Amino acid sequence: MSYFTTPPHSEVKRKVLNSALILFVEQGFFKTSLPDLVKHSGVSTGSIYHCFKDKQAIAQSLMAALLEQIESEQAHILSAHDTTWARYYALCEWLMHTAQAHPNVSRFVLQARHKEFMPDLVPICSSKPFMTLRNTLQQGMEQGVIRPMDMMVAASCAYGGVLRLIQLHLDGMLERPLMEYLDEITQASWRSVTPIV
Repeated sequence: MSYFTTPPHSEVKRKVLNSALILFVEQGFFKTSLPDLVKHSGVSTGSIYHCFKDKQAIAQSLMAALLEQIESEQAHILSAHDTTWARYYALCEWLMHTAQAHPNVSRFVLQARHKEFMPDLVPICSSKPFMTLRNTLQQGMEQGVIRPMDMMVAASCAYGGVLRLIQLHLDGMLERPLMEYLDEITQASWRSVTPIV
């Protein structure tokens, strides 16, 4: 099932990006060859080179497409909710649902050593989607529903447990389906950043 739904991608490009996502996660960037991508995607070598300069360009396009799709999904979530808690909960639910429905997306974004094959890429934690997660907390601080604290501490408290559960899910370590942990982890994490009464 394709993760990419944003319109700018042609069918050929979508096929190559989906295959790259799977193969880069399963085999690693360096062990994935162009013939591997041709075989997996069903797209000819010439068509791949028509869309992408080389394998690194495929990786860069893949990351850009993933971030674009993630930003689109986050924007939809934020527009559908008014309060900081509702936005926070919905963002955590989305993170966990994506990891369950599209594990290779989470593996590539959260686990791949991007700097090894995309040395000019800004750190993933500095990308717009991660800024959106932090901005939600910043707005909560400005409204007084989240305690004033260092933003990195707040983000670690609010999202660290969720991301750790996602990691455990990806590693096959959880006893129950990932989504069954949603309420417990979000409530515990939320209590760690809200005012103590």
